[in-house]
Amino acid sequence: MSVTLTLTDVDPGGTQVYAFGTVQLSGTYPSGGDTVDWTQLIKQTAVRGQIVDSSMTDPSYGPLQASFTVQGGTPNQYQMQQGTAATNWKMRGYTTGSSGAEFTGGSAYPSSATSDVITFSAQFRKET
Repeated sequence: MSVTLTLTDVDPGGTQVYAFGTVQLSGTYPSGGDTVDWTQLIKQTAVRGQIVDSSMTDPSYGPLQASFTVQGGTPNQYQMQQGTAATNWKMRGYTTGSSGAEFTGGSAYPSSATSDVITFSAQFRKET
């Protein structure tokens, strides 16, 4: 089970930081969703050299809001569930066909999910 976040762009904003990037899924999809650890972004540098300078240095904070979006490809959908910390958000994956069923817990991610081009956007508090 793995949700890997790769930072591609940062908008420093005024009081909030907007982060954008890609998502890669691998391994086994756990029942109830896979863990998303936003602290992966802290040490990454975006394409134009920006960093996520946000309140994540205090791990009790995560994004104010976040979403995963599929860029073409399959009609899979991904739902974010806010965690109690930046390290324990959940991503739940669903097929959309006629059933709209959640990915099978304890099984490998479906090939449609591991080949999806998934992007994220997240909004963080700016460090004060």
